[in-house]
Amino acid sequence: MSDISAEILKLDARFRQATGRLPIVLGNEAINFVLDNFQMQGFMGNTFEKWLPRKQGWKKDKRTGRNILIDKGRLRRSWRIAGTSRDYVSIGTDVKYARAHNEGVRLGVIQSVQSYTRRNNQNVKAHTRRIDMRIPQRKMIGDSPYLRARLIRAARLMYMKEIRYLKP
Repeated sequence: MSDISAEILKLDARFRQATGRLPIVLGNEAINFVLDNFQMQGFMGNTFEKWLPRKQGWKKDKRTGRNILIDKGRLRRSWRIAGTSRDYVSIGTDVKYARAHNEGVRLGVIQSVQSYTRRNNQNVKAHTRRIDMRIPQRKMIGDSPYLRARLIRAARLMYMKEIRYLKP
């Protein structure tokens, strides 16, 4: 076997190894994309879509200036590679409210109020009321040309490293 054939076989073996590692590399790149969206407080799609600000409601939040979708940081820290094979990688989270924030939700909630007496001795009868609750869409993951370009760049860089590390 000639030296050229041996080098081609080495190159083929290294490309097969790189192809086996590629889903993990691309999954980590997608997770970094989500984390970047949290840091920028918006979604990088065709254009940058800034998240709607937090509603200033009746609840007095003394922590003004904190990032949107960040209270304890559970949602941001929960993104993981959910599954891989040779042909695909999927990322996800186990936080149940992630989908509601990513897609936006409008819910009608029925609230039951028990009878009670107010401080001024007025009696309030038991009743139910419907509360329309709306969670605005704050997209953090989805189809994005920016993400696709980032994944292609990461794959090219990985294969270029494999070629570069071969000794002539």
